[in-house]
Amino acid sequence: MPRSIGLVVSKKYATPHELQTVYGAEDLYDLLEIIVVDGHNDRIMSERKE
Repeated sequence: MPRSIGLVVSKKYATPHELQTVYGAEDLYDLLEIIVVDGHNDRIMSERKE
């Protein structure tokens, strides 16, 4: 399984079935961007708590 698909599936943004039937390549990249932004925001929020 490609890493990009594995990441989206492991973060529960989509299932493998959804990636094969519902979402296209552009959707996959949009989901990856959301994961990156969420990670960035989480880091900022954790830094502010310290």
